Amino acid sequence: MTRRATPSRRVLLPATAALTAAGLLLSGCSSPGAGATGEPTSGGATGAVVEGSPEELERYYTQTVVWEDCEFEVETNGAQDDLQCADVEVPLDYADPAGETTTVVMSRLPARGDARGSLLLNPGGPGASGVDAMLYAQYTVTGDVREAYDVVGFDPRGVSRSAGIECLDDAELDEWRAEPMADPQEQPAAQIREEYERLGAACVEDSGELVAEMDTVSAARDMDVLRAVLGDERMTYLGFSYGTHLGAVYAELFPDRVGRLVLDGGVDSTLSDMEATADQAEGFEDNLRHWVQQCQFENPDCVVADISVDEAMTRIQELIASVEEETVTAADGRRVTTTNVVEGILGPLYAPSTYEALNESLGEAFEGDFSALLAQSDRTHGRNADGRYTSNTTVAFTAVNCLDRPAGTVTTEQMAQHQEVLERVSPTFGPYLGYGDAACQSWPAEPAGLPEPIDAEGADPILVVGTTHDPATPYHWSEALVEQLDDARLLTYDSYGHTAYTAGNRCVQEAVDAYLLEGELPAKGTTCS
Repeated sequence: MTRRATPSRRVLLPATAALTAAGLLLSGCSSPGAGATGEPTSGGATGAVVEGSPEELERYYTQTVVWEDCEFEVETNGAQDDLQCADVEVPLDYADPAGETTTVVMSRLPARGDARGSLLLNPGGPGASGVDAMLYAQYTVTGDVREAYDVVGFDPRGVSRSAGIECLDDAELDEWRAEPMADPQEQPAAQIREEYERLGAACVEDSGELVAEMDTVSAARDMDVLRAVLGDERMTYLGFSYGTHLGAVYAELFPDRVGRLVLDGGVDSTLSDMEATADQAEGFEDNLRHWVQQCQFENPDCVVADISVDEAMTRIQELIASVEEETVTAADGRRVTTTNVVEGILGPLYAPSTYEALNESLGEAFEGDFSALLAQSDRTHGRNADGRYTSNTTVAFTAVNCLDRPAGTVTTEQMAQHQEVLERVSPTFGPYLGYGDAACQSWPAEPAGLPEPIDAEGADPILVVGTTHDPATPYHWSEALVEQLDDARLLTYDSYGHTAYTAGNRCVQEAVDAYLLEGELPAKGTTCS
């Protein structure tokens, strides 16, 4: 096999919850006994400014929001016909609350019963749209939760409808994604720095100072403004993946405002970019191997049947590498890159419910048609079949990550050594996931802080949910988050795929609902399967 190219960081490994049909499945669950947390409360009016806030912030906390029908088309089965949207004004820079402002957009599904308050939801990312997530709320929360809470999604600052940063138009983003990976013989780190310096400059030119204010701490402070204008004295929150980091940061900043927080697919905030990427590479390798085993065992049309698992993994690796050796185009004439193929394989591994899509996509690719894999890659970037990008998740992902994880001191030599680690722990994906720090070293905004533990001392008990074979947020990240938090309980889901609550497992759903609705924590050591 030829030596594979060292990648740019355009292979996205977003920590975003996969929204899947939440059918009730037979499940096993050990849950002897339960604890309890405080009752969520709703103030019924705006206000509840966090104690000690500067006077300049009061106008944000006491603003009145106007709910109106959402301006975008709602393409659902009618369950979301009552979706409402509202704009909330927040400071662009919390260090200068009297200065410029920006807007956070919320979408709300009113409770079907008597609302006990709002449940704020973040689907992950960074860069995923919580407004869009409301279009699939029937897959995100159970009917009992919909009955009890106004479910509220929001686009974090700089994301999608919340003054989403703009960097490239649709055609330019297509062109950017079609560029080949960095050449390992030509100083890949330098190439990537140059590439992202150009991208960052375009972002600043189009979107200005907001590019430097998209860090997670600022987004968490926005959440407290949302809590206040929604009329809730305490935060009730459901965060998936990156949304667990956002929720944990909120709890660190405002522990006395924490009500019931569910963090599904925990993120370990102490990890460097290198450590996190290595964990994810290993996790996706594990999930791909599981896909091969399940495909061979359950699918009579499996495209890697009648060979060993190792042979199947090698065949997939050779398929990826083959794209480097010649120019490949899809049915629509677009160039297919190695990055597209890797993302096209990674995407369906987020949820076992999409395993069949991977079988079909790989089957076509083995026959020379990479169009389906390119379409899977497009979904990662929010691109429709008509060529329109419906979100700015590609650039928002980079903007938030570069602000949250400093990369300035990482040397080119360390990145090269890390590349060797990636290829060892993940022969399939590792060769294409390195040099992420180089992208952030040329980003036009200074990092907002250093990775550090989050303890949220004084907050009410928090429920963390971890999936044992989660590829995007590995299980030990959830374990680490529980260890760091002052008062938290871990609910384990023994399965494959990314996050647990939306996977349709009855045991997980009942445990999470008991916490959200009754304040009952699962017993220590509870495992669902």
